[in-house]
Amino acid sequence: MREWLSHHRRATPAQKAARAAEILRAAGYRPLTEYPGFAREPWPTVCTTCGTTRHPTVTGVRQDQCKHIRPQQPPPGRRAGQEQPGGAG
Repeated sequence: MREWLSHHRRATPAQKAARAAEILRAAGYRPLTEYPGFAREPWPTVCTTCGTTRHPTVTGVRQDQCKHIRPQQPPPGRRAGQEQPGGAG
């Protein structure tokens, strides 16, 4: 990851935009607008699997935090079958 960061810091805005689009496409999204300029900025996209409009961030997708592309996994901090606090679940 450090290699990507050092390369990213030296990249031109066009190179950063191309890399960000590549990351989202690899995760199953099609960008609807141009790169917003920041990896933590929500980016309007369409899921190529179900057609749902989503607004993931490049950072979230890179860190595997995008719940839409991982619906079979439980939310972070919870395991399948684990009860919710207060007995709801």
